Amino acid sequence: MCEGCGQLHRWPSLSSRSVARCVQCEAVLGRGHRLSTQALTALTLAALLMLLVTHLSNVASIRLQGPVLAATFPMAIAATWREGEHLVAVLAALTAVVAPALFIVLRLYVLLPITLHRRPLGFRTCMRWLHHVSRWNMVEVLTVAALVSLVRIADLAQATPGPAMYAMVVLALLLAGIESAGVKHLWHELPEVAR
Repeated sequence: MCEGCGQLHRWPSLSSRSVARCVQCEAVLGRGHRLSTQALTALTLAALLMLLVTHLSNVASIRLQGPVLAATFPMAIAATWREGEHLVAVLAALTAVVAPALFIVLRLYVLLPITLHRRPLGFRTCMRWLHHVSRWNMVEVLTVAALVSLVRIADLAQATPGPAMYAMVVLALLLAGIESAGVKHLWHELPEVAR
């Protein structure tokens, strides 16, 4: 279905450089991609690893006239909550922790069985959730915000990016690559899969 005008379409199998457009409003419905299911699975596994590094290691180390402060991203969200910024903490947790984790886990839940030539249970439901979760996945926004914060705090203190900062940059690139392939092509992978 076209998100611009609501026109229903039968989804064609697209070659790597082709573009599907709506017959009514000419909106882009999808683009062909070059990544195989195995390549997407590998990228998604790498994204899971980077997500773990992002949330388990220090985002930055800040030296303020002596003591060094270092925090993981979940620790920063918890500190934001304790400071009374509940809405900011909830939005940060939702867009930088929950949505990317759900996006990666749902992708793996769909991709791993297809890679093994099996049909995933609840495929349609997972595809709907993937569509909704991808709209809330904002790791790239978080990455830019963290980098800007480090640059701004450099005038007040000595700030050094930690492993999580680098992992966030890699994660943003991996998620962009994964999302560029879309999910609609997975429907065409299913007929080849043993039921």
